[in-house]
Amino acid sequence: MRNIISECPGRFSAGKKGMTFIVRTARAFFAAKDSSATTDWNRVAVVALTVSIFLPFYICIGVVCYLALMTMVQYRLRLKAFSAPYTKLLFAFLAAAFFVAAVYNNYQGMAYSILIYAVVTCGLYLRSVMTRQLFNQAMDTACVCSIWCVLIALCQKAYFFAAAPDYRPVSVFTNTNFYGMVLEFVIIIALYRAFTNPEHLAFYGAVLGLNFIGLYLTGSYSSFVAMLCAVLVMLGYKRKTKLAAAFLLGTAAYLALCVLVPSFAPRGAGSLETTFAQRVSIWETSLRGIEEHPLFGMGASAYQMIYEQFGGYKTYHCHNLLLDILLNFGVVGLTVLCIYGVALVRLLILRFRNNVCTDMNVLAAAAMAAVLVHGMTDVTILWAQTAALFFLILSSFGIGSAFLEENIMLPNPLAEYADDRAGAVYLRN
Repeated sequence: MRNIISECPGRFSAGKKGMTFIVRTARAFFAAKDSSATTDWNRVAVVALTVSIFLPFYICIGVVCYLALMTMVQYRLRLKAFSAPYTKLLFAFLAAAFFVAAVYNNYQGMAYSILIYAVVTCGLYLRSVMTRQLFNQAMDTACVCSIWCVLIALCQKAYFFAAAPDYRPVSVFTNTNFYGMVLEFVIIIALYRAFTNPEHLAFYGAVLGLNFIGLYLTGSYSSFVAMLCAVLVMLGYKRKTKLAAAFLLGTAAYLALCVLVPSFAPRGAGSLETTFAQRVSIWETSLRGIEEHPLFGMGASAYQMIYEQFGGYKTYHCHNLLLDILLNFGVVGLTVLCIYGVALVRLLILRFRNNVCTDMNVLAAAAMAAVLVHGMTDVTILWAQTAALFFLILSSFGIGSAFLEENIMLPNPLAEYADDRAGAVYLRN
């Protein structure tokens, strides 16, 4: 399949090139003529998932569940997807989380456990079929789709401005903070593509500008700080010191302007103090709930079961990733997730050391940084759209990592089955 990017004539103006690029990216999966039907289907599936992330959540959930089911019922696809390190450990944890929620009659937690299982399975599918060309096509699709989300957010802001000047648009997402996390990811994706595809720098610059406007409209402090850290991770590794300095200088100038002229701030002057007070109440309530069930937690979405009991602030989760994991899944769940997370980090380090898809690794590292920083004050990663986009970014780990994964696998406990490929896949995790 020819690279769609190289087809754009250099004699076009920047505006015309940008429009041509948008149209061709949106139609790429219809125009390609791959020799392999399987490859063509994987390309369609990945692009369709990417588009669904930027549509109302029930569409995204439908696509995620379909891809997860497709992965589960097809033997060869399941075998390849589930060969990733520590997959069995992760699925055992998810199954246990479902039954823990059932013990406490946490029906919402049971539903969330199934959804998490589907998202993780979908993420493993993405990793198993990903190629360099397909990954960049998915990233370009995300950039294109983000444009209509910003336009919708602008329309929402304009519609509600007269009656509610402080209204924070949600675009196609269920929550402003979910949209904020998606914006964090899109900004670093556009930056990654600007570095790897400089021919269309004007287009990626426009995507960055529009999504910065979207981030301003959300008024999400957590998203702003996480985005700042993620961008600095990318610029720092790329050694773009002048660009990083200019970015920091522009950020500092904007913050100074907000202090001198409060009307430039996306939210009122007292909103930060109010938000922090709410967080403290939520964290105190979460700690009391963790003390009650420290080992296995109470299943997903447990905060909604305890806030009335302990007189805490009414909300959906703990607004801290560590506390939310402990409350939902206990120390056992946190241990399992840490083991899996360490395995991913080890693989990322090995990819850096062996110069495997370095630019993609930088993008993955920036996305991880965004999740960890945002996770200090919110838990927006635990949602279908944000998690699917995060797994889409991490799917680059499946490109060229087969020879590296052996270094992070658990030793095979049954050596006599070493020659049995099917058995080895399930045993070596």
